[in-house]
Amino acid sequence: MSEAIHSAIAAHALSGLLVVALFAWLEYVFPPLPGDSTMLFAFFLAGQGALSLPAVAVAALAGSVLGAMTAYAIGARLGRGYFLLRSAWARDELRRIEGWFAHRGARLLLVNRFLPGVRGFFLYAAGIGRLGVRPTLVYSTISNVLWVALLAWGGTSLGTTWDQVRVVFRRYLWGIAAFLTIYVILAVLRARRRRAARVMTSS
Repeated sequence: MSEAIHSAIAAHALSGLLVVALFAWLEYVFPPLPGDSTMLFAFFLAGQGALSLPAVAVAALAGSVLGAMTAYAIGARLGRGYFLLRSAWARDELRRIEGWFAHRGARLLLVNRFLPGVRGFFLYAAGIGRLGVRPTLVYSTISNVLWVALLAWGGTSLGTTWDQVRVVFRRYLWGIAAFLTIYVILAVLRARRRRAARVMTSS
């Protein structure tokens, strides 16, 4: 599948940009699809001069923001009845993220794009939890801007061949994801301890 996507991107500039925007959108709505690798490959081509770097950045960001708000709208409209949430794993991930939202609010969306595998659930959970549209748009867009900037840097700076870029960027990705996951878990645990301490003090 990835080979076909990459061929479509490389075949023609306009169709390539449309593919980038489409897969950036799809990754939020139907996870997991290869949105990140599609955008990274397009940025790699931009670094080689085959595509316009600003155009790839606009396509990647537009698709990502639209995908985030689409997932939010689906969560608000369909709730837990959405078909992707029928698996036990998906339900468990959703419950965990809802717990994070209960303690951190919409600001948690700042890190959603940097957590592979579960990033789409953040926006569904935001919709299900009826977080405000404006904070959801603002925080998820900031997250997407930072993520697209990271992809642009990786695609244009991490190697002279696609295999080189892909392997090195994957290492960066998992390192960042591990750090942020640990940070979020520790922040939630810290908030729970503070809440427990306040309850004990008031009683």
